[in-house]
Parts: sequence; structure tokens; C-alpha cells
Amino acid sequence: MKETFVKSDVKDIPARPLTEQEYGWLREILETSEEWRDADIGNTRVIAEGPCDQGISFLLQAPAPENPRQPCGASYIGRLVICTADDSMIEVRLNQSDGRLRELFVLFVDPKHPHRGLPATWTEVSHDAIAM
Repeated sequence: MKETFVKSDVKDIPARPLTEQEYGWLREILETSEEWRDADIGNTRVIAEGPCDQGISFLLQAPAPENPRQPCGASYIGRLVICTADDSMIEVRLNQSDGRLRELFVLFVDPKHPHRGLPATWTEVSHDAIAM
């Protein structure tokens, strides 16, 4: 059996609050889900971050479950798909485990420059929030 490994440089960091952009992405994704719409993310912190596979991973933690009504198990909550004026695409995915937000994963695809990283700013031509 062949083993495959995912390149990951996600590193633990001192817990920090969500940036304005991260908070906005979380709220928008949570709004797509009836079960997660009222989740309390006021104490959610980023505890690790870095490149992972083809994107950037932000590992999340809060002192208590953001959604204590969520049944046990892990799942994706939703995603954002953002198309930019330079024909690039940003996909932001949010997953949870046992009522706790676990990871915000940001995938950036630039078909013209495949090795280009996520830019600091961009111009959106479309923006969709999708429940999963």
C-alpha cells in the first residue's frame, strides 16, 4: 500500500483573537447553517496557523463549544467561494467537531500563476456563501 503525505507547516502560536477578516468569514459561513447561525464565536481564538497542502490552515479553539447543541461528530459547516478580478479564486472552508469550531482553511488558486500565494488584498467579482 502506498502512503501519501500532506505537506504541512501549520505551527502552534500563542492564542490570538480572530482578525476582522477571519471573524467576517466565520460569521458569513455560520449564517449558511440553521444549526450554527447562533453560535457564539466571541471567545474563539486562532491557536495554530500556516501553509497546509495547497492552502493556509487556521486551527481554532474556544474555552467552551461555540455550539453546545451540535451533536457529536465532525463535519464541514460551509464555505465561501470568492472570484477575483484577476481570475483567481479563494475558497474558505469551516469545519467543526463536537460543537467546536476546529479549522478555517483558505485555498487560493491562481491559474495564471500557480505558485502565487494569497494576496493581502483583492477585488471581488463574485462572492458566494454555501452550506455544506
